[in-house]
Amino acid sequence: MTTSSLASTSLLYVDISNNSLRDASLIFPWLMNSTGSLVTLRMNHNGLTGTIPETFGDKLSSLEVLNLTNNELKGQIPVSLFHICNLTKLDISENRFTGMVPDLSQLSSLEVLRLHNNRLSGSMHEGIGQLSNLRELSLANNLLHGLISEAHFSRLFNLQYLDLSHNAFVFNVSVDWVPPFNLSVVNLASCNLGPNFPRWLQTQMNIWKLDISQTQISSSVPNWFWDRFPTIKSLNLSHNHIEGPILPNLSPEHNHHRVKPLDPISLVFHLISGDPFNFQTIDLSFNLFEGPIPAFLSSASQLFLSSNRFSSATPLLCANSSKSTRFMDLSNNYLRGQLPDCWMDFESLVVLDLSDNQFYGNMPKSLGSLTKIKSIHFGGNNFSGEIPSSLNNCTNLQVFDAARNKLSGTIPTWIGDNISKLLVLSLHSNKFHGNIPISMCNLHELRLLDLSLNILSGSIPKCVSKLSAMATLANSNATIIDDYHYEFFNVYDRTGPIKQRYGIYNDSASLIWKGKMSKYGSTLGLLRSIDFSSNRLTGEIPSEMMNLIGLVSLNLSRNLFSGHIPPTVGQLKSIDFLDLSRNHLSGTIPSQLAQIDRLSVLDLSYNDLSGEIPLGTQLQTRDASAYAGNPKLCGAPLNNTCPIHGHQTSEHDADADADGDDEQFVTEGFYIAMAVGFVMAFWGVCFSLILKKSWRYAYFKLMSDVYDNLYVFVAIKAKEYTVSCVERALLVIARIFMHVYPLEGDQ
Repeated sequence: MTTSSLASTSLLYVDISNNSLRDASLIFPWLMNSTGSLVTLRMNHNGLTGTIPETFGDKLSSLEVLNLTNNELKGQIPVSLFHICNLTKLDISENRFTGMVPDLSQLSSLEVLRLHNNRLSGSMHEGIGQLSNLRELSLANNLLHGLISEAHFSRLFNLQYLDLSHNAFVFNVSVDWVPPFNLSVVNLASCNLGPNFPRWLQTQMNIWKLDISQTQISSSVPNWFWDRFPTIKSLNLSHNHIEGPILPNLSPEHNHHRVKPLDPISLVFHLISGDPFNFQTIDLSFNLFEGPIPAFLSSASQLFLSSNRFSSATPLLCANSSKSTRFMDLSNNYLRGQLPDCWMDFESLVVLDLSDNQFYGNMPKSLGSLTKIKSIHFGGNNFSGEIPSSLNNCTNLQVFDAARNKLSGTIPTWIGDNISKLLVLSLHSNKFHGNIPISMCNLHELRLLDLSLNILSGSIPKCVSKLSAMATLANSNATIIDDYHYEFFNVYDRTGPIKQRYGIYNDSASLIWKGKMSKYGSTLGLLRSIDFSSNRLTGEIPSEMMNLIGLVSLNLSRNLFSGHIPPTVGQLKSIDFLDLSRNHLSGTIPSQLAQIDRLSVLDLSYNDLSGEIPLGTQLQTRDASAYAGNPKLCGAPLNNTCPIHGHQTSEHDADADADGDDEQFVTEGFYIAMAVGFVMAFWGVCFSLILKKSWRYAYFKLMSDVYDNLYVFVAIKAKEYTVSCVERALLVIARIFMHVYPLEGDQ
């Protein structure tokens, strides 16, 4: 069919989505000239560029459904688009539209409005409150701001989905406001709702998802909160200043197991009847919650309670209710005591983060029952004893972080045998001793290995080259990614209930990077790091380690390593941080180091290195502290200049130095012998004169004759010298006089 034949065709439905059409300037004119009776137009997911023509809405005035989502369209939204009276669904989300949202009051038939993920600015027009048929309103992730009043919702009787998140809206509604709608999804993240909980929420009995994170709420949880949402699946109150316990003080009626008439479905009813909340996701992190963590939260599949002031996790962990938790983050709280041995029922657990709390004692053996676990974070506690052998049952483990504890014993050999899928192994700042087990070389997927600040001894296994993931260049796909989702009925899609993915979990790991503790999440897959610093490791640095060309960080400082720096160190082209300081390394600095362009931190200080620092800006422009404590090193940036001949001390120079030492010894011996001979000769003559009287007379007579002859000689020479000087002086005076007063004949 040609374009001309299409022009005479009465098109009602056009779906050209999920193609690669790209140029909107070719598509829109064709559509506008083809037909005026078009009812449905779907052009989503094409990567279209350009703008929507100003007359688009005038030409296609019969449109009921317009879907342009997930393209790269830009410019302002044409006003004519909001004059299409029959429009029921308008989805132009996921583009680059700018400008303000115009008055929408003429779109009286509109049921779905999706403008999220653009660059729209300005305030929201109150005319949107007149769209009585609107069921879904999504303006999230724009640059919108201003006050939101009751007028914006005055006639939204059918609204069920409200997403105004990640804008700068400020809600200004009365305390007693009763909305005309009953919402299923409420997402107001990053809007200003505080300081108190919005009381109008207690009128919303059908909420499946509630996100009021980062909304400047600073009060405690109200008494009505948990009673009002019996169907809730996803709850996000994170990044506020909510204080007090999760469960407020219950009324006397609740304490006597009676339900008030106004609370037909209450929290207590759930607890008594054995019908707990069926949460999918609860995120209460980054608040000021305190007290024990209640047991009813154990039903959540995703439970994020980090960065609060919780004091006990025992009610949660040892509850008798069924546990379907897959992700549990209780990090950075005030949880204390021994970790309960109640992990047998957490069969679905994938991620467990208890880091930065105050747990102590041994790790419970029941952790070995977590057969699906992929990530364990126990760092920053006071755990002691050995790593329980039951953990060798956790064969899916990819991240194990037990750093900053008081663990002791040797590193288990089953790490690398039974557990071979590790991406991250961090055991730094403990009391482990013994050798690095050879079985660790079986961790082919390992990206981050930190055994620093322990008491490890022995040498680095040469099989370290088998850590094949470190022998490849980094990529971002090494992060643990696990989708979690929940089901809810999407009333805006006429196909019925659908299953939606709610989020992606990106695991994180802590690393001492350039002397500072840093936490890596989304960039975890880019890391390739080995840190064996501050141990008692001996022997040479194995040359096989230089085959790990993907390494970004290598820290072997503060050990007892000896021998030379491997000359193949230049193979580490990705290295950014290299610290070999405070060892017993000798020999010269390999010139290959100067060829590593990415090397930003280098520390070779306090070794026994010698020779000239290799030429090159990578090495000679560094601070001199990187080479301090190596007295035999010379060359820039050190003040110690190298010898003129040759860059290094050769064997010939060494022999010459040895000969010089011998000559110095001979010279010193000569002067010592001469002094001894003088003393002996002097006293030999003196003793002879003292003991032999005739010798003494002869000696003094000789000295008297020598004196007389010397005196006569000096007197005669002195007289001759004096006469000569007088004669010369008179001659000079006469010449001067004749020059001043010449004779008459000479004039």
